[in-house]
Amino acid sequence: MVRSIVAFFALASFLTVSAAPPRPVGAANEPYLIGAVVSESGTGSTLGRPEADSIQLAVDEINKAGGVYGHPLQVTILDDESNATTAVNAVRKLLDQHPVAIIGSSLTQTSLAMVPLATQAQIPMISLASSAQVIEPIEARRWIFKMPITDFHVAQSLQGYMRTKNLTHVAVLYRNDDYGKTGLAHFQDAGKRFGFTVVDAEAIDARASDATTQLTKIKAANPQAIVVWTTLPSANVIIKGYRELGLSYPVFFSDGAATGVFVQQAGKNLDGAYIASTKINVAGELADQDPQKKKLLHYIDAFVKTYPKDAPVSIFGGFGYDSVYVLKNALARARSGHPFELREELEQTDYIGVSGTFRMSGGDHNGLSVFSIVLTQIASGKFNLVR
Repeated sequence: MVRSIVAFFALASFLTVSAAPPRPVGAANEPYLIGAVVSESGTGSTLGRPEADSIQLAVDEINKAGGVYGHPLQVTILDDESNATTAVNAVRKLLDQHPVAIIGSSLTQTSLAMVPLATQAQIPMISLASSAQVIEPIEARRWIFKMPITDFHVAQSLQGYMRTKNLTHVAVLYRNDDYGKTGLAHFQDAGKRFGFTVVDAEAIDARASDATTQLTKIKAANPQAIVVWTTLPSANVIIKGYRELGLSYPVFFSDGAATGVFVQQAGKNLDGAYIASTKINVAGELADQDPQKKKLLHYIDAFVKTYPKDAPVSIFGGFGYDSVYVLKNALARARSGHPFELREELEQTDYIGVSGTFRMSGGDHNGLSVFSIVLTQIASGKFNLVR
């Protein structure tokens, strides 16, 4: 199976999306076609590269094991360059191939741009973006599913620990886009029942090279802690500015920063910081009876051996890996690639994955609980489980 990586620029002509059925699968060796759109370049590249790798890794594993009742999986992976218009054009190109489903994209804004096309075409779409907007309201998102845990649960996880330390007067520094704004809103919403007060909220652009202005305003607000809701590269800019200003408030990062690349880039600046994460970054610390541990260790080993240049592993690769296995299991239950049957089976997902235990339903197209998130603390360039 050959992996296709193609960067799509704006198309000169605007193509019409129709509710085209997937290509019929007949003989036992006829493949199920899957389309994927990820952000392998641009601001989301630290998400998209491991996702593309992991999608391909899962497809190769499944095909080596015999596919889905003899049907191999065939995937075409397109780079949306972290751009919503490019993501839309990529989806249009994929729909011409009549795939059984589309995976993607890496970012909230690119995923939201893809939603109307998948909905109009009536084809299941499995997003790798975190914002609940991607799958809510459910009445308008019948065809949309997602792998990352929702921001509300991430906020709950952070606040659960912060409450034990009486850190309830908080400043939030968030990325100035759908991901960051949704994170701020969910942090405020989750905090209402626990007595949290956001004393200051500052936005930062995804490509910002300096965070001094925002951090100076936060310092003036005198919070008990700082919560940062962003990804690379701005996460590194923020922690660098935090150290340069000599701030001493505890700093907590959302799961968007839970990547070994961030830990490597930040170096000693990140020591002592807290990061919400799936269990992937602390797999070796998990109890042997943890139902995810075996799968986590297998994925980590396979990823590092197959894609050593893109190591270490990250939560984002886990989303891509899980998306393929969730889809494979739904195809196996449906015994066809018919979109309506496949959607119904996706809603019956009960799967222990790298990112958590997925228990989806007609009213929940994510299926993860707050227990899929753990809190880690960085020390000497390593994630450590906070117990």
